[in-house]
Amino acid sequence: MTKPIIVKNLSIGDGQPKICVPLTGGTCEELYQEAKRAKEARADLIEWRADCFDGLPDKEKVTGTLKEIVGILSDTPLLFTIRTEAEGGKAKLDQEKYAALNLEAAKSGSADLIDVEVFSQENSAKLIEDLQTAGARVIASSHDFQKTDNRETLLKRFQEMDKSGADILKMAVMPEEFDDVAAIMQVTSEMVHKYTDKPVISMAMGGLGSISRIAGENFGSAVTFAAVGAASAPGQFPIQELRAMMEALHKKNKAE
Repeated sequence: MTKPIIVKNLSIGDGQPKICVPLTGGTCEELYQEAKRAKEARADLIEWRADCFDGLPDKEKVTGTLKEIVGILSDTPLLFTIRTEAEGGKAKLDQEKYAALNLEAAKSGSADLIDVEVFSQENSAKLIEDLQTAGARVIASSHDFQKTDNRETLLKRFQEMDKSGADILKMAVMPEEFDDVAAIMQVTSEMVHKYTDKPVISMAMGGLGSISRIAGENFGSAVTFAAVGAASAPGQFPIQELRAMMEALHKKNKAE
């Protein structure tokens, strides 16, 4: 059974999946406007995709901007993410700089959660431990924008992520056929019910995988991602559309 992770007033891992909205602006002003819109849209969690920020990799600009965003969000938790080119993002950073920037975000006290690309970083377990020591919760993530591995490989990757020591496990894949969508959903359910008590997040990207963004409550995914403005990954719904579909499914589940 999943043990929820409590971040500020948000419980991740129980009830309906929480809706996270990414901020993808390149400038401070764009980010602040996006943060205000996401707050007004009642997102449960906000993700700052810092790899989209023009000020990266300047530590002072990053931590200063983090502080301003938190001031706008108030009690809404913030997830700090630097997505590298290797996993579909925009950041061109060596591993030392990647680790240093994430650690600065954790030490600032502004980032409640930090995303770590666990398979793209050498010694990711040490980085995760350092981030947790600095006071942040960590999401171990894996993104494949090219394909979906078979069920056995997906499960093995989830289990390896679990060993990293992270608080939450996240996997996103690109399906080529619907069987791929079914595979990631089935593996997520298996992981949640048999292999870990940590919250698990998963999704199949693109239009083919859209059902995985809606039906997380049915297969065990704890968080789903929606857009208020530009999407950060293929297949994201606008937040109001996603919330309406999730609510309808939730009511159907309760009625049965």
